[in-house]
Amino acid sequence: MFRPFFMTISMSMNFEIATLIDITQTNQTKFRSEDRQAINQQANWNTFLQVIGLRSNPYFDDAPSVVEDLDVTKSEFGTDYKGKHKVWHFKFSIEQEGALSEDFLKDDFDLVPVIAGLTESITINNNAFRTKDDATRNIIFKLVDNNQSGTV
Repeated sequence: MFRPFFMTISMSMNFEIATLIDITQTNQTKFRSEDRQAINQQANWNTFLQVIGLRSNPYFDDAPSVVEDLDVTKSEFGTDYKGKHKVWHFKFSIEQEGALSEDFLKDDFDLVPVIAGLTESITINNNAFRTKDDATRNIIFKLVDNNQSGTV
């Protein structure tokens, strides 16, 4: 005798990323706007999303949010960054379990060029995402369990 066998399996993985680099999603391009800052913010966002997309297709509901004046002194950001700074947060999911990890993200993002001098509260002297340098780390990653909400 056969019985129906159905089981719901969630194969998705949830991630949270925090960065000191301005990744504001403005939807402005050189064809739509003359606002250089908005265009450059969108360029950083595009770069950010493309790096995530190297290994998987990210799914997300909300654009990055920014928190003003967040004390990063005892955070996982580099030791060069102390005191209160602007921090961009982004949450996304991927469908394929194992396609992405914190280590993969660290490898993929390290030294990827960004446009500096936007609305960041840090001084960026290397114009890149930094993930591996303990002093200048400006982006951090966290794999979040499907049943909880973590904060990076």
